[in-house]
Amino acid sequence: MHAFSPDSISPELIFEWDVVTWSRALPLWTEALSPSGGTALELGARRGGPSLWLALHGYDVVCSDITNPESTARPLHAEYGVTDRIRYEAVDAADIPYENAFDVILFKSILGVVGSHGRDDRIVDALRSMHRALRPGGRLLFAENLHGSPLHRWLRRTFVPWGKSWNYLSPDQLPTLMAPFSEVHWQTVGFLSAFGRGEALRRLFGYADRVLDRFIPATWRYVAIGTARK
Repeated sequence: MHAFSPDSISPELIFEWDVVTWSRALPLWTEALSPSGGTALELGARRGGPSLWLALHGYDVVCSDITNPESTARPLHAEYGVTDRIRYEAVDAADIPYENAFDVILFKSILGVVGSHGRDDRIVDALRSMHRALRPGGRLLFAENLHGSPLHRWLRRTFVPWGKSWNYLSPDQLPTLMAPFSEVHWQTVGFLSAFGRGEALRRLFGYADRVLDRFIPATWRYVAIGTARK
């Protein structure tokens, strides 16, 4: 069987949409991983791309979503021969049923739905639950939607079906939310790519953002990427 490496899979498999912008998290995440692997939990798995990436890095992974994602994620994992490193569970991110269990927890774009309809308390619960589920020294890898600029906020409320219920975070909230962690590194990215209709245009805008981010206020960017240590 062909031996796949983490670098052999495309960022599209990990991030699925708006790939150029969200994949800017990969260098930060990769730097936080241990070369010897360990145990990992993916939250909000959908098709399980991040679980695949972690398994190829040598981690034994719990691939989870609010409902068990095996039917949607296992085909991808089977294609790359890592099903022996992955198990599937239904896990509520605000009430993770583990303590001191994982070396890595990873999530992409879940806090807005966890705290939907203004439930900031559930977002707080989720970050505390992740902290509790990590082993001492364990790492949290994250990428999350932010409220972005006034134009982002207006367009979402007007044109995005879930725009009024999704709880988009403010960058000002992140230091408080990450307070349980001993060490946090994060940055904001992306402005134009959120306006792309279709992945081809989002890709083009995403590359433009790598230049424009130098001039766009950090509070107007719409994605937070980073890592934290327990």
